[in-house]
Amino acid sequence: MNVEMSLLEYLAYRAGCRWLSDLHCLDGCQRIRLHHVLEQLPPEAAPLREWNDAVTYLTGRQPAATAAAARQALLDSLRRDAGGAGPD
Repeated sequence: MNVEMSLLEYLAYRAGCRWLSDLHCLDGCQRIRLHHVLEQLPPEAAPLREWNDAVTYLTGRQPAATAAAARQALLDSLRRDAGGAGPD
C-alpha cells in the first residue's frame, strides 16, 4: 500500500501534531523542529500549490511565485515566531 500525504500533513506529522489544526499552536520546540525539517526539504519535494497552501495556512501570507520563495517564507515565519531559531 502506498499512502501519500500533502506537505501540510507531512509538516504536522513531523512537528508531532495529532491534528493538522495543531500547527496553529506549536510550542517553541516544535517550531524549531519544524524549521529544521523545512531546511532539509528541497523546494522540489512538493508542488507549488502545496507550498502555497502551507504558506497561507501557517502564516496567512499571500501565495508565493515559486516553491523556493514559499519555502523561504515558511522558514522566515518559523524563525521569527520561535524567537530567532535557526541560522541567519
